[in-house]
Amino acid sequence: MVLLAGATGASLLEDLRDYLNLLDEKGLLHKVNVEVDPVEEVPEVLRRLMWRRFDKAVLFEKLKGYPDWKVAGNLFGSTNLIKLALGTEELEELGERFLAPFKASGARSFGEKVKTLMEFINMGKYLPKKVRKGPVLENEKEPDFLSLPAFKTWPKDASRYLTYALTVTKDPESGTYNFGIYRIMIYSPKRAVIHWQVHKRGASHYAKYKELGFEKMPVAIVIGGDPATLLTGALPVPEGIDKYAFAGVLRGSPVKVVEVGDLLVPAYAEAVITGYVKVGELAWEGPFGDHTGYYTPRDLYPVFHAEKFFVRTDPIYYGTVVGRPPMEDAYIGKATERIFLPLIKWLVPEVIDMNLPPEGLFHGIAIVSIRKKYPGHARKVAHALLGLGQMSFTKIVIVVDQDVNVHDWGEVAYAIASTVDPERDVEIIRNDVTDVLDHTSPSPPAGSKMIIDATRKFKEECGYEWPERSAPDPKVSELVERRWREYGF
Repeated sequence: MVLLAGATGASLLEDLRDYLNLLDEKGLLHKVNVEVDPVEEVPEVLRRLMWRRFDKAVLFEKLKGYPDWKVAGNLFGSTNLIKLALGTEELEELGERFLAPFKASGARSFGEKVKTLMEFINMGKYLPKKVRKGPVLENEKEPDFLSLPAFKTWPKDASRYLTYALTVTKDPESGTYNFGIYRIMIYSPKRAVIHWQVHKRGASHYAKYKELGFEKMPVAIVIGGDPATLLTGALPVPEGIDKYAFAGVLRGSPVKVVEVGDLLVPAYAEAVITGYVKVGELAWEGPFGDHTGYYTPRDLYPVFHAEKFFVRTDPIYYGTVVGRPPMEDAYIGKATERIFLPLIKWLVPEVIDMNLPPEGLFHGIAIVSIRKKYPGHARKVAHALLGLGQMSFTKIVIVVDQDVNVHDWGEVAYAIASTVDPERDVEIIRNDVTDVLDHTSPSPPAGSKMIIDATRKFKEECGYEWPERSAPDPKVSELVERRWREYGF
């Protein structure tokens, strides 16, 4: 096992194998040594384990039809597993580490803070480290998507899918890298369809290649890697910030990369398929049973053409299973919430806490507590949040006072019931940006949003003095507390 000294002294992991070894040492890896089929059987096993709150990762050691591969699943299937993967006791600490140089800049206004944030790409400390060779280049084979133990998750999925591959692209102007988690539908041995939605950074790079008149865009599809890099692929890193650099922040050290063709890829990945997307070439993708618990319909997306295939000896495939919560992505989503909360609080200082509940599908509902100071403050904060990157996809924003625990549905429900007049305190925003995967929107990616102001009101907001909250006399409370045992309870 290769251990790296991180910025906080935590031991960080070089590749997927190190992480699996660590899980095994701690009794957090369940090994399945009977033959299983990646077509529906493996996904069903992983689904049931998530529903049962099984707090271990899984390694399938015998795959039907794929004797050279093993399959790992549910690697990030609990908050404890994610903390272990990132070498931290508190996920918010990672966000604070990311923010440290920005806070030191002294930026005060929202605009100054955003500008400072963008300058992060010039920080050499965490930029990727290019090496001449890496384990991912151990073997070169003929490209063949059909040779991968990719999952068919649901009966009506259009094909087998790569569900947790890193799709690596590079901005043709700035040179900054992105690697996102986009589902990839296997189309044929050397072709696949990449489902990068219009708002994603991969799609943004594709649009730039088109605008600049390129015929092809280089793309690499990466399987496996160190856990921090894998998790970074799923994080909504702000546009303009190099994802390799952000992964370096989470790791506490730069990601080692090798050059394959026109792109840099993780040197310690399990496999990489390099090739290109031809600008303007689209094919039908879907249906696919997604995180909403529903099948998303067919649509046109770019076609990837494979040119080279590199793979490690005894490779390990990693795929995730999505569906109605809670699945593995529920915990990845909660980790995202905690890691980025310091950034949100820095940009919008009134925010106290935030909850993106898995049951709300993350983009569906955001509950935010604020330190309310003046009339209209709740709506001001809600609109500010809806203007922040991936938060713009949020469908319903509920704003509560600072004394409400946003993670307690009972407290949130009480706040709504005791402070909200629907006509006065509910705002509907029409024809706004929405998640492409939200089937409730009549014309995705356009739809409506709702802001619910569940804060106590100033007189200017309601036209009368807000009633005083009932509370016991402090002296009586102290008396009862002191005599509690005397009562025989």
